[in-house]
Amino acid sequence: MKDFINEDFLLQSDVAKMLYHEHAEKMPIIDYHCHLNPKMIADDYKFSSITEIWLGGDHI
Repeated sequence: MKDFINEDFLLQSDVAKMLYHEHAEKMPIIDYHCHLNPKMIADDYKFSSITEIWLGGDHI
């Protein structure tokens, strides 16, 4: 039996599988709505909790 969550999870067609595995899979994840300070990311800052990540930036 095939695992429910596998490398093709949510890819429902051969075209989707080809596009993902040959192109998108190799791309970095880019979040255009990120409120984190880029310096913190570059410095590999260790956040104390998920709350600090969610609310620490410009949400104060």
